[in-house]
Amino acid sequence: MFVYINYPNPHITIHKNRYCGRIQQGGKPKQRFVKLNVDNMSQELQKFERKEYPFRAAAGFNDIWLEIDLQNEPLEIAVVQKLQQLLGQHYKPLRNCPIRTHC
Repeated sequence: MFVYINYPNPHITIHKNRYCGRIQQGGKPKQRFVKLNVDNMSQELQKFERKEYPFRAAAGFNDIWLEIDLQNEPLEIAVVQKLQQLLGQHYKPLRNCPIRTHC
């Protein structure tokens, strides 16, 4: 699953189809990209909680792509919801922004 988080235009988009053309748009220069899996999930969630992936309305900080691979779609969606909760503690626009599934 790929997940796009946008800060200035607050929304979170889930892409279940790894071949979705919108995912390819994430290849812009300085695009932040984080992989989350069984081995690093705890560490990565802590990084989000500690604001090690800061958000602001500036190039390089206004969005992020995540690749979540837990081999369990309901768990992956729960992780997206948890990330929104963690980010919402520090970034009000992300607190209640919509989580949508694109594909």
